[in-house]
Amino acid sequence: MLKNVLTKVFNAQQNDWDLHIPAVLWAYQTTCKKLTGQTPFRLVHGVEAIMPMEYIMPSLCIAMLIGMTDHRALEKRLAQLDELEEERFFVGFH
Repeated sequence: MLKNVLTKVFNAQQNDWDLHIPAVLWAYQTTCKKLTGQTPFRLVHGVEAIMPMEYIMPSLCIAMLIGMTDHRALEKRLAQLDELEEERFFVGFH
């Protein structure tokens, strides 16, 4: 799997493959697998990986983790996540 992904992302000279290993591994470890319904990261560590961006625009998981108590902000974030999920659903069928 790693070889297949790296062949898609390295340059034509094939001399930069080593620069892509961390990103490819991160993508693999944080992608939900059909067989288990879990990410490899969660299976190893018992929790989902937290992307640094989630601290800037909190996911519901982070909001609950840090004790975000502004209910209006939580409702707004939930609406944003619902909208994003709808967009992902719509894109998946076109």
